[in-house]
Amino acid sequence: MRNKVLPGILCSLLVIILSLYNPAFTAECSDHTVGEVDDLIGGIIDYKLGQAGAGSIEEWLRSGIAEGAGTVSDWYALTLSQYGYTDLSAYESALLGYLDSNNVTSATSREKYALALCAAGSDNSYITDILDSSIGGQGMMSWIYGLHVLNNGYTCSDFTADSVTDTILSMQYADGGWALFGDYGDIDVTAMTVQALAPYYHSNSAVTDSVERALDFLSRKQKDNGGYESFGNANPESASQVLTALSALGIDCRSDERFIKNGNDIIDGIVRFCLPDGSFSHTEGGASNETATVQAFYSFVAFRRMTDGKTPLLILDNRKLPETQQPQTEAEKNNSEENTVSSVSASAEPRTTASAVMTTTVSVLKTTVTTSISALTITTSVSSGAVSTAAVIQEQPVKKGSYKPKAVIIIICSAAVLGLILLIIGKRNIKNFIFLGIAAGVCIIIVLVTDIKSVDDYYSGRKKEKKNAIGTVTMEIRCDTIADKSDSGHIPADGVILPPTAFDIEAGETVFSILTEAAQTYGIQVENKGSAGSAHGMVYISGINYIYEYDFGDLSGWVYHVNGITPSKSCGEYVLYDGDRVEWLYTCEIGHDLDEVYEK
Repeated sequence: MRNKVLPGILCSLLVIILSLYNPAFTAECSDHTVGEVDDLIGGIIDYKLGQAGAGSIEEWLRSGIAEGAGTVSDWYALTLSQYGYTDLSAYESALLGYLDSNNVTSATSREKYALALCAAGSDNSYITDILDSSIGGQGMMSWIYGLHVLNNGYTCSDFTADSVTDTILSMQYADGGWALFGDYGDIDVTAMTVQALAPYYHSNSAVTDSVERALDFLSRKQKDNGGYESFGNANPESASQVLTALSALGIDCRSDERFIKNGNDIIDGIVRFCLPDGSFSHTEGGASNETATVQAFYSFVAFRRMTDGKTPLLILDNRKLPETQQPQTEAEKNNSEENTVSSVSASAEPRTTASAVMTTTVSVLKTTVTTSISALTITTSVSSGAVSTAAVIQEQPVKKGSYKPKAVIIIICSAAVLGLILLIIGKRNIKNFIFLGIAAGVCIIIVLVTDIKSVDDYYSGRKKEKKNAIGTVTMEIRCDTIADKSDSGHIPADGVILPPTAFDIEAGETVFSILTEAAQTYGIQVENKGSAGSAHGMVYISGINYIYEYDFGDLSGWVYHVNGITPSKSCGEYVLYDGDRVEWLYTCEIGHDLDEVYEK
């Protein structure tokens, strides 16, 4: 017997040694062919055609994409244009109609629409008309998107591609990345910045040095599976942005060793999230997600343009530059000088201005549990200009008994039954019964030391009793900005999800901990990325009451205020004190539609 076992052990060791030291096992990246990427692109297109009920891409462009102009289809229109479908006349007409009937207050959104018109082959003056009022007008993203428009040959009076490039370079963090706020680079924002700088990578030494630092940052952040994580959660969107950035630089992720980890490249990191229907999910094995799908789509098209020797994704093939620039009057020149001064002043602190919302597309930790709020009475009194608000649950649900006694009894009974079976089948060795007793004991200990809550218990409708409370804060949750923009049942007609409600606080409790308590007490669904216990306490709220970031535009999402001020910290870092007033608000314009006052 020993003679048979020893060779088996030696063979197993040999296999392990070979796998560790053979480069074929560890160093090479899986060789994704152009055909495989084309299949992924085709899978997304087939999925979208099925959604739209269209029989061809041309029909989809005339119907679904045109119908979604200005809201949900702009990135698909731009990407299809760069994929070779040049007739976007129906989409162009629909987008111009949308812009005529809507006042777009977001600078970044205006720039995105300008790019979409470029991709559609439009020569409408909107493309250049919005540049002076948009570039740098909304922090980091408006510098990035503004540079994309300038990169396509369009000009304006207040900015040049060189001046915007210099501004962006000055905003790079010490770790090599860029971000909307904080002291550390963000994967998505860094990759998007590199995309905008790509046309100058080989001609401008300052850009070359800056981009190389950014590539080092992105390489360090890549995981062993080839993908990326944001706030501790794996997601395909970050990897898609990096793939788009590398492709814009002419870097093939399949062969550049900086972006091959444990034999996996960035494409591996994206396809992990591909679903059988061709779409992509935020989380591995999760449901189809529109943001994940469209970003995977344009990253694959960007990759294919690189392999075909074409320009980066956002150097648009269909662009039509105006033949002449209108001459300026003296008054216009004077106004331009004044606007330049005010623009520089407005952009002096771009990180602070953008700190209200993080627009990185990351994976989502989903909780899908709701309970109804019933018998909630709000009492409000006004005294000396201050509003004092309290919320009282009139009917407390009946508290259920602990599951632990029943679980212990079940374990004991199960052990007894198993012991009886051992006796009946003749397995009476004392070791069997000792093992059975130990196993039962371990199970009982696990039951006693853990606290497993059912959905009903977690969303209990009961406020926490805090014996060491140091004071009271109020919290409210509103979505006034979208109350009239959707008939979704999750959006209250008055925009109020939670009226001003009092919560006791203990020392050290944060905005995030009170939001979690509000969710549990009043059955409000909340989705977050990151963890208050993680490095820097970085928590980002991606959804409340099934209303998510990006649902109402690229700059939409949830922000919070404390005493009317937008803090520069994550909600997991912001410690509350007695008397603080917390507001969670939904913004469509990175806070600019909320008249925000930023923390200094």
